[in-house]
Amino acid sequence: MIQKLVLSLIILSFLSLSGDSQPELPNFSGQLFLKSELLDDAIYLTEGMADRNNGVRVDSNTIFDIASINKSFIANLVLQAVAERRWQRNTSLNELMERYGFECRFSPKVNLHKMLCHRSGLGDYDDLDSLWKRDNFRSYKRMHFSNEAYLNFLSQQKAQSPDSAFYYSNFAYHILAILLEEEYQKPMDELLQDKIASPLRMQALRSPKSRREVIDNLAVGYQLQEGQFLANEFIDLSLGRRIFCNAHDLMQWLEADCGASLLPDSLGVLLGLNMVADLQDDISYSYGWVPFKKGEHFKMGDLDLNQEYLIHGGSTEGFQSLAISVNQGETNLVLLANNGNGRALFERAKSILKKLYNED
Repeated sequence: MIQKLVLSLIILSFLSLSGDSQPELPNFSGQLFLKSELLDDAIYLTEGMADRNNGVRVDSNTIFDIASINKSFIANLVLQAVAERRWQRNTSLNELMERYGFECRFSPKVNLHKMLCHRSGLGDYDDLDSLWKRDNFRSYKRMHFSNEAYLNFLSQQKAQSPDSAFYYSNFAYHILAILLEEEYQKPMDELLQDKIASPLRMQALRSPKSRREVIDNLAVGYQLQEGQFLANEFIDLSLGRRIFCNAHDLMQWLEADCGASLLPDSLGVLLGLNMVADLQDDISYSYGWVPFKKGEHFKMGDLDLNQEYLIHGGSTEGFQSLAISVNQGETNLVLLANNGNGRALFERAKSILKKLYNED
């Protein structure tokens, strides 16, 4: 077994990589949590500044926007609705539009399964008109849509034919969040508390819809531009039901078999299956996770690790996130940051795990 002290020193060296040797990697600012059966003890580290203007350092209570890891939570809630026989995986999107009284319509071939694994053809940010793309989608992300207005807006955006290819769609998951709120007649934050946070005893998981709701200990996201960290002082909560969390709660999520423990076995097992293998041989995706079997390599999420693992990460307006479970929980790694870029975070996680498994 690798001693905790030895690996801790190695991890600290990875986190501090910057300067002339690797200028693309800024100093790490965030939380790291690593648990492994290959280690004597867990490793938990906090580094950097949560709020540079006010001199607030990152600590164990700091909360981060978890970016696209929110998809693993949204997908889990959808599968819980399937388990409760409210929906079926093949329930069409238009059937649900009609059920909940929305006038807009999408391709009749789009269903929940295709939305969950990105084969629906629904659009993404890059498909928006150039007007909405200005200043990193600033005007689009400040529209303060209602559910109905947002669905109408998305129904008018460019889309591809369902099942024609894997096409990563944030918009599909935005729609799924709205459908969940309509079905349960509860806001996303309440659904998360009832169906995930309370059963798993999470303390920090949040998804507020209004900026008037204060998130205690929320870090400021910083984007690195021309060597300067620029604060993102605005988070629009009307898009995609953004989810906030800390490394401790995300570790509990991984330890709950990446959420599978909340599902019947028949649905939980689907999290580890590649649902798009028939579309492309260079992409893997299940429901809110990217699954890798031992020896597999894909374009998205490839750690170059000769192990089985589930991974998802994301980057949004200064926040970056990664959650990784290797060999069905033998090793779990969470990284949350509020500076730099998602690629830097991924490379650090890759280096740590390859060192842990002696594959560097």
